[in-house]
Amino acid sequence: MDNILKQLTEIKNELDNPFPYRDTDKIQEDFRSEFLDLSDEEDCLTGDFNTYCMNIAGTLSYVLAGKTINIPQGQIVMLQKSFFEFYKQYKFFEDKIETYKDFFQEYKNFEETRKLLLHLLAK
Repeated sequence: MDNILKQLTEIKNELDNPFPYRDTDKIQEDFRSEFLDLSDEEDCLTGDFNTYCMNIAGTLSYVLAGKTINIPQGQIVMLQKSFFEFYKQYKFFEDKIETYKDFFQEYKNFEETRKLLLHLLAK
């Protein structure tokens, strides 16, 4: 458990990168027809990715502050799934994610953090 906390403390700095707006815009351009097929409620890539990242960052804040018991259950439920599992409507670009360098790096950082948090919370 101490090792996971150490890893989470170290990774925290990796999560402070600027939001990858250029890449989310580029994804929406490159997959224009797929995004047009989504309903208005489903078509919010920037907002959805931000929500995904903020849920993980918020959960990390609780953990690093030693307040794991205070984490809202809804946050933990959302933590159970990756971005593409939680927001299935974006699956169409999951296999192309590496093309978008900044978005991909953010995704990888937050996914690693999410998995470490899940591992810690399972103990």
